[in-house]
Amino acid sequence: MSLIPTFAEPFWLLIGCVCCVAVLFFLLLNTRRRKKELEKFVAPKLLRGLTGNVSRSRRRMKNIVFVLGLAFLFLALARPQYGERWIEVRRKGIDILIGVDVSKSMLVQDIKPSRLERSKLAIRDFVAKLEGDRVGLLPFAGSAFLMCPLTTDYDAFTASLDTLDVNSIPKGGTDIGAAIRQGAEILSNETNHKILVLVTDGEDLSEDALKAAEEAKGHNMTVYALGVGTPEGELVPAPEGQVGRFVKDEQGNFITSRLDEQTLASLAETTSGLYVPLGNMGQGFDVIYERKLSLIPQEEHGQRRRKIPIERFPWPVAMSVLFLGVEFLLSGRKSELALRLPFVKTAGRRKKRSATGLRLGLAITALATLATLSGVLLPQAQASEGEELFHAGDYVGAEAYYQKKLENEKSDPALYFNLGGALYRQEKYEQAAGAFTQALLTDDLSLQARSYYNRGNSQFFLGASAAGKDKEQALNLWNEAKKSFESALKLEPEDKAAAHNLEMVKKKMDQLKEQMNQSGQQSDKPQEGKEGEQKKDEKQQSPEQQKNQGEQGEQGEQGEQGEQGDQSGSPDEKDDAGQQDQEAAEQQEKKEKQQPDVEQNAASEAEQNKETPTAEDIQKAAAAQEKQGAQPDKDKQMSAEDIERRMMGKMTEEEAKNLLDSLKEEQGELNFLPQGGSNDSVDKDW
Repeated sequence: MSLIPTFAEPFWLLIGCVCCVAVLFFLLLNTRRRKKELEKFVAPKLLRGLTGNVSRSRRRMKNIVFVLGLAFLFLALARPQYGERWIEVRRKGIDILIGVDVSKSMLVQDIKPSRLERSKLAIRDFVAKLEGDRVGLLPFAGSAFLMCPLTTDYDAFTASLDTLDVNSIPKGGTDIGAAIRQGAEILSNETNHKILVLVTDGEDLSEDALKAAEEAKGHNMTVYALGVGTPEGELVPAPEGQVGRFVKDEQGNFITSRLDEQTLASLAETTSGLYVPLGNMGQGFDVIYERKLSLIPQEEHGQRRRKIPIERFPWPVAMSVLFLGVEFLLSGRKSELALRLPFVKTAGRRKKRSATGLRLGLAITALATLATLSGVLLPQAQASEGEELFHAGDYVGAEAYYQKKLENEKSDPALYFNLGGALYRQEKYEQAAGAFTQALLTDDLSLQARSYYNRGNSQFFLGASAAGKDKEQALNLWNEAKKSFESALKLEPEDKAAAHNLEMVKKKMDQLKEQMNQSGQQSDKPQEGKEGEQKKDEKQQSPEQQKNQGEQGEQGEQGEQGEQGDQSGSPDEKDDAGQQDQEAAEQQEKKEKQQPDVEQNAASEAEQNKETPTAEDIQKAAAAQEKQGAQPDKDKQMSAEDIERRMMGKMTEEEAKNLLDSLKEEQGELNFLPQGGSNDSVDKDW
C-alpha cells in the first residue's frame, strides 16, 4: 500500500494555484481601493472614530477562509486517491500461440534492422494492444519448443520474446512442419479456438509443412502466416563474430534467402487461415487481428483479483463547503458587546454592504458549484470504475455495474453506450443493439456516429447467426446493419472502418440473395418453374414487352425464346387465357414467398420507378402487335371488348389489373436523419 496520495487529474492543481493567487491579488486591491475612497470623504482624524466597529483582522480572516475554500475545491477536482482495494476481474479472450522462426535465414537484412528483429518488434507492438487474450511463444528452427506457455502476463511474454536469437534452437535449418505439430500438441487440451500464428520467411527445408497443416486441420487448428522478408531476398550473413561475411553452401556458393509466399499461402489456406506479409512496420499483425481474430468468440479464462485506487475527493469537498460556510457566517465588524457608539448608517457602510453582497454572491456560486461537483465527480469516479472493469475484461461485472447505474439515470446515453459495449463483448448482440439504439438519444454527434457503427456491428453478427436457420431474417438484419453503417458515414464521412464494414455487409447480402434465388429455383419443378417465371414476367411487363414475347412465341412452340433484357421463359402457353392468368398469379405468390425480390430488366425500369406506361407507348405496342399478328391463339380467346380496346391502343382490363397489382406490391422507403437528436459509434467493427 502506497503511503503517498496520488491525483487522477493533476492539472487541476495547477489551475487551482493560478486561480487562488489571482483571487488573493483581487482581494488585496479591493481593500486598498476601499481605503482610498474613504479618505476622499472623511478627514483622517475622524476616520478612526467612524470605523471603530470595523475589524481589520476579521476581514483578513474572511479573505483567507474564502481562498482556502477555493483551494480545497480545486483539490477535489484533481481527484486525490489514497489506498487501494481489490476487485474481482473476469478475463475473456482467445488463445494465440505465436511461432517465431529463429533460423539463420532470419538474420537477412532485406527489411530493417533484420527479419528476426523486425518480427520481435512487431510481436511486441501487437501484444501491447491485447486485452484479455492469452498469448504463448513457440520459437522454431530445425525443431520447436514452447518457450512461454499461454498467459495473460504480457510482461513475462515480452521478457521471453526479448531473449530470442538464432541460437535459441540448437538444431539448425527450418522445419515449419515441426512447429505446426508442436503447436497442435500444445493446443490439444484447449477448449478455446486453436490458433497458431507463424512468423517466418517460409523457406521450409523439411518440405513437410503441407502434410503437417493437413494434420492440424484434423485437430481443428487454424494457422495464420506472416511472411517476413522480400521475394528478391538477400545473402544470409554469417553468425556474430564474422562481420562482413556470408554463409556458403557445400559447393562454396553464397546462399540467398527469399520469402516463399506461395508455401505460406498454401499453409494458411489448408487450415482456413490467412496469409499476410508482415510489412516494414509490422502491420500484418493488425490485418490478421482485424479480419479474423477479432471475429472469433471470446471465452472466459477465469477470474483474478486486481487492485484499484480508492477515491478520496469527498474529503476536500467537505472541507471546501466548511470553509465557504464559515466565510459566509463570519462578520467583518467587531462584536456589538464591545461597541460604545450607537449604530450609525453612513455612506461607507452602504458601500460595505454592497461589497458584502458581492462576496455573498461569490460564496453562493461556489457552494452551488460544490453541490454540482459532488453530484458529478462521484459518478465520474464510479464510471471510471466501470471502465476499469471493462478494460480488465470483466464484461459481466461491467454489465451489472451499468445496469445498476441506469436504474437511477435512465436517460444517460453514455451509460447506454458503455452497456452496449459490455453486452457486445459477451456476444449478446441483440441486447447490445438495443443499448446502442438508446445511446442515439444524445446531442453529441460523435457519440451518435459511434453508436450507429457499433449497432451495425451487432446487427451484422445477429444476421450471421441467423443465416443458417432463417435466410429472410438474416437478410433483414443485414439490411438494418447496412442502414446503421450508412448513418454513421453521414455523420462522419471520413470513417474508413464504417465504409469498410458497409461494403462487407453489401457483399454478404448479395451472396445470400444469390443463394436464396438458387434454392428457390431448385425447389420448383423444371416445367412449372418455366411457366411460372414466364407468367410472372407477363404480369410485370408492359404491353410492349408482351408484344415482343408474342413475336418470339410465334416462331415455334419448341424454339427458344429470344433476348428479352434479363428475363427468359418457355414460349408454351395454355389454351384458356383466364386459367393462365390465375395460375400465373398463384405461381408468382409462391415464388415471392420463397425468395426475395430480384432485379428486373431494363425494359421494366418504368415499373420499378412507379411510373405507368404512357399512352404513346401503349399505342406503339398495340400497333406493332397488330402488324406482326402476334399471339393469334390468345387473341381468339379475348372478348370482343378487349380486342376493340387493343385496336384503340389501350390496355385490356386484365392487363390494367395486373399492372396495378404489381405497383401495389412495391413499397417506398423514406430514409431520414432525425434533427438535433439521435442520428446516425459504433468501438473497430466488423
